[in-house]
Amino acid sequence: MRHFPSERAPWLTLLIWGLLPGGCLAMLIVQLQAPIPWWTWFLTAELPMVMVTALAVWIWLTTGYTVTETELIVRSAFLTWRTPLSAITRVRPTRNPLASAALSLNRLEIRTRKGAGPLISPQRRDEFLQLLRERCPHARIEG
Repeated sequence: MRHFPSERAPWLTLLIWGLLPGGCLAMLIVQLQAPIPWWTWFLTAELPMVMVTALAVWIWLTTGYTVTETELIVRSAFLTWRTPLSAITRVRPTRNPLASAALSLNRLEIRTRKGAGPLISPQRRDEFLQLLRERCPHARIEG
């Protein structure tokens, strides 16, 4: 079993570790400048921003890919997708911006017998592809 964390794009790093916590701080400063009842401010501004930030950090810390002897497991926050290695027919590089369990646009598209599979962005991409070549000899693997 081998685990590969997701590659992380610099722009996403800035968003998660800079702008979102900065937004929470900015809302606190605004509240101190022009006070409204604390519960109104907390429920309409600070709580939603803290929840979005917490979800983004959770996704950041947990997104990754595990290749076992029989399957590819994709995890991101509370979501998990399992793809049998025997079902993989093709792996190819893509920069498809669709929502996926990938923290970078430097992605791999996994195709299965059923059609579209997950879009992923593993660190150590060459090592990941080599492992898939070994475990999925039937699949066409590009990149």
